[in-house]
Amino acid sequence: MKKKWMIAGLFIVLAGGGYVALQRMGTGFSSSDFELIQLERGNIVQEVTASGKIQPINTVSVGTQVSGIIESVLVDYNDEVKKDQLLAKLDTKVLIENKKDAEARLQLAKVKQKIQELNYNRFEQLFKDKLIAKASLEEAEILLETAKADVLSAQAEYNKAEQNYEYASIISPVSGTVISKEVEEGQTVAASYQTPTLFTIAEDLSKMQIEASIAEADIGLIKSKMPVTFTVDAYPNDVFNGTVEQIRLSPTEEQNVVMYTVVIEVDNSSRKLLPGMTAFVNIKIDEVKDVVRVPTTALQYKPNAVVRQFIDQKNISVLPTEGVVYQIKGSKIVPIIFKRGLSNTSYVEVLSGLNEGDQIIAEYLGKGARRK
Repeated sequence: MKKKWMIAGLFIVLAGGGYVALQRMGTGFSSSDFELIQLERGNIVQEVTASGKIQPINTVSVGTQVSGIIESVLVDYNDEVKKDQLLAKLDTKVLIENKKDAEARLQLAKVKQKIQELNYNRFEQLFKDKLIAKASLEEAEILLETAKADVLSAQAEYNKAEQNYEYASIISPVSGTVISKEVEEGQTVAASYQTPTLFTIAEDLSKMQIEASIAEADIGLIKSKMPVTFTVDAYPNDVFNGTVEQIRLSPTEEQNVVMYTVVIEVDNSSRKLLPGMTAFVNIKIDEVKDVVRVPTTALQYKPNAVVRQFIDQKNISVLPTEGVVYQIKGSKIVPIIFKRGLSNTSYVEVLSGLNEGDQIIAEYLGKGARRK
């Protein structure tokens, strides 16, 4: 009798377990098998990020057109200079001698011209008196014209020698700040093949620019006068502002990606920003405030084979491969295709199809899993 009761009790236990198992299989899953996200309101800012070097808006390279030894350097790094200010001077001994030589050649050419003028006048009178042939007069005229040409040539040589002498004084073409000095006193510079750069002058360091490289996928979003924020490593807690000034039409290619240069104008009245600093740029494209938003991580969720068998797809003929989220409704998992608005790397705006407080699936944890 006791044995019969034991068998009956075991049967009841097994039956109860089977009932629970059947119930479990009926639903197939529990909400605890998933990581869920509750939708909230917030702001979405769409930005394009880039980096670039901070540079003065206008820099002028000052060189020399004559060769020689630097006799004196009158400015140094970071000096403020005015337009037409003397920056450096070359030794002028050779240039002075060249100028004297050219002046002597010019005087000699003028004397020869005077002689040929006298000869021509004399031959002209003799021709009028029919004492010489016309050929003699023409020959005298040719010699006179040749003498005049020699004077013009000598004058040009003298002008060049005088100009080279003036070039020995290196003058600033603009007002600004010396940001580069490439010479010292006693150094020899040679201008035979190309003009050597002696100084680089930034016209106005209170206004700077960033040349940021933007990928072709984002360049269509960039428009002139868009607001820009950026940071630099030198001041990690400071956020600086700028404005898109120019989109250059000449592209470059970096690792098979076509890039365009966007010039951003920056106010540097504080003089904190220095030429050559790397700026980490955010160009603000658009912004919406206080909207229902979906985290982009939820859009990356893709149901596996276990979950797919419980998806209710009766209202959707073809399930999209992206742009869809999933909700648990009763014993089914329902895909939701919502109308999207503005997006960035973190969130997507919900225009319709989802509401604040809705819970969507972020990740499948597995059977019987518990969220931490």
